[in-house]
Amino acid sequence: MPWSRVLLALFVAYVAANALHVGYVVHHEPFAFDAWNVAIDSGAKPITFERFLQFWWDQYTSSNPRLGQPLTYLTYKLEWFAEIATPLAHLALSLAITVLGLGRWPRRGRDLALWAIAIGFSWFVLPQIGRNMFCRAYAANYIYTAAIQLWFLVPLRLVRSGDASLHACVAYGIAGIFAGACNEHTGPTFLAFLLGYAWWLRRRGGHPRLVLAGFLGMTVGFALLFFAPGQDSRYGEIAQQVSLLTRMLQRGITGNLDIVRDYIAYGAPLLALLVIALLVGLARKPPPTTPPPLTDDATRAARRRAVRFIAVAFVMGLTMAMTLFVSPKLGSRFYIVSLSLLLAGFLALADAVLVTRRQLVPFVVLAIAASAYAAVRTVPLYRQVSAQGAARMAALDASKRGDIFVADAFGQVDETWWYIGDDFRDFQKRELVQKYFALSRVFFRGYDLKGPLGMAGVRFAPRYRVAGDDCDRQYELFDTGVTRGFDIAGVHRSTAAAVELLRGQLGAQQLARFELGVVFIGAPPPLPRPHLVVARWSAGRIEGYTAKISRRGRSTTREIKLGKELAGKPFEIYIVQVGGEAKKLGTTDGAPLRYVPWRSGVYWVLACDAKPGGTECFVIAATRQSA
Repeated sequence: MPWSRVLLALFVAYVAANALHVGYVVHHEPFAFDAWNVAIDSGAKPITFERFLQFWWDQYTSSNPRLGQPLTYLTYKLEWFAEIATPLAHLALSLAITVLGLGRWPRRGRDLALWAIAIGFSWFVLPQIGRNMFCRAYAANYIYTAAIQLWFLVPLRLVRSGDASLHACVAYGIAGIFAGACNEHTGPTFLAFLLGYAWWLRRRGGHPRLVLAGFLGMTVGFALLFFAPGQDSRYGEIAQQVSLLTRMLQRGITGNLDIVRDYIAYGAPLLALLVIALLVGLARKPPPTTPPPLTDDATRAARRRAVRFIAVAFVMGLTMAMTLFVSPKLGSRFYIVSLSLLLAGFLALADAVLVTRRQLVPFVVLAIAASAYAAVRTVPLYRQVSAQGAARMAALDASKRGDIFVADAFGQVDETWWYIGDDFRDFQKRELVQKYFALSRVFFRGYDLKGPLGMAGVRFAPRYRVAGDDCDRQYELFDTGVTRGFDIAGVHRSTAAAVELLRGQLGAQQLARFELGVVFIGAPPPLPRPHLVVARWSAGRIEGYTAKISRRGRSTTREIKLGKELAGKPFEIYIVQVGGEAKKLGTTDGAPLRYVPWRSGVYWVLACDAKPGGTECFVIAATRQSA
């Protein structure tokens, strides 16, 4: 078999593997975030064509008027739509980037290698692509629409004269309407580019009718989006609170410079690769067998064109970032189009300077490695959160009207490059769930660094008793101050300070006991004993214990070192993954206390009363760990 066919087969296998990876992860996305909005806005009714049009109209007039919103409806309502459309959108975006960079359709093996680079580099060049692509609403509004807008530019790249027939101009103008309705933050830059490009072509004696048709169409599309009735009610009617100019002034110089800094930071890996590619190209001279027209003059001209392309792409990205000065929302998703254009610039430079196979292969290997790394990071993660999401949905389905529902956090709570995080950490999403299931309250129990013992859904319960009383009283003035949630020793100090304050407030009355307990909002998770204590004061002394959790090097095994005050005490030592399982590790007899985290989340070390009938545990350490 010819070597060219082998390379073609490998490329097809790579594209197919990438598509299967994206589709698999999308299929395992839990029902979260905008899924609740769509469910409520659509009345949880199955899709019909009439309901689809009604949803689109409702969103345009009273919510999100972007073109991505009806696509969002399809991703949630039409079975298998997201699993098919998202891989295709990712592939289409990479192909548009490739065509824009090369200025031609990829045909030969070298072009396919550059397309492979576009696919692989997208995993670390496009900002937080996993987080944005593997949330259906964000994918529809930012990945799908980025593909639409970049494909809108492709005809201009292929038709260098900017001229076309009347029918082509009409079709391109219609395409411009759709491209203009995609995103408010990219529209002004595209319009300025089209106008400037038409002027430049006209100065060179051309007839830029295709460019002007695209400009007129995009102007209509952008106007339909920018002046849509739904803009006034988006994000809780935040657009009506201040004007665009006022919002820009409120952010101030430093706030607006932070937006530009984010653009530079997201583009830093690609900018570094641009420098590397340029140095590699300058360091090696093409061999005599290099096919024409890669003479020295032609090579220099190609480099100049690539540098101009990069400069235009960078400026366009910068102006797109500057439109965020007036945006009520910020985030990585707003830089996807900007970095896509810059990636196209990289391909233009690579095509010009990486003229030998030896120069190009390392970049292809890096692209394939990036794709493999993305799969390794996302497939296990989404398989895990999918199972956890299904369990949560089953619990919600089993709830009754008026119930108090407590949701234990997914293994991954926070937002990362690869995952948008647990939506129940957002109070507004919990309100939507509460409304959807007619519950009285929905609480979230998960990691919160500022929360008691590093947990949301947990609170301290300070109680005291005065000498001669038979009942405990609640102490309302307890405050941990600046103590971080995992700092048990700091909580002990806060308890001692609260005791001294309370004794002064009691005056002639004598404080008999003060206890800082821990209670869960809603039903408590499985625990070795029903009563949790952090510290207790009586007879003039504070009773509280500490421990340290450590590990050696890269080992997954953790070891618990008990404080000296625990030596010989009648306690059993447990490790608890809060919201999950509790495991007994041993006692205070000095034997090693070791465990391996079995699920990502918050872990507490408990010293539990070992006496028969014991009912309490002291929390002696708290931390957050990954499985």
